[in-house]
Amino acid sequence: MKINLAAALAVALAAALAAFAQEKPAASLGRTGVLNLRECLDKTKNGWIADIEVELQKQQEADSGRATDLNPQERQRIRTKNIDSSNRKRLEVYTEIVRLSGLIAKERGFDLVQRIDRMPVLESGDPDFMTHLERRPVVFHDPAVDITSSVLEQLNRDYAARKR
Repeated sequence: MKINLAAALAVALAAALAAFAQEKPAASLGRTGVLNLRECLDKTKNGWIADIEVELQKQQEADSGRATDLNPQERQRIRTKNIDSSNRKRLEVYTEIVRLSGLIAKERGFDLVQRIDRMPVLESGDPDFMTHLERRPVVFHDPAVDITSSVLEQLNRDYAARKR
């Protein structure tokens, strides 16, 4: 009886494993793409972020002229209002980057997109250098899985069309 129970469990386990293997072949367990988010949010490469920076600078300059006459609490309120406005706009950009990343990842057959950072530059006397190295989320990736340039290209194209 013990042998029959053990045999039945072995057959059931084998059947379950076979069913799982048929559902998801090993070769298609998932492909990963990468995105350099810092590059996507860089004002020199992203026109939308550049415009947000210009708008924020203009607002700060306009507020600074009248801020000298205000009490510290009112100056802080204005500063907070400007930061909140900028953060809302940056979140809108980030949300669009995530959306475009998903679309491009699906087009290329990726199931996951991980954030990458470029290799940090060694600067003399940088006390945070090791921290930068240790915090890099991806150590190596094939350049073929990097979707950063595609996301930036589409983001800038969509933003330029929206501005017109």
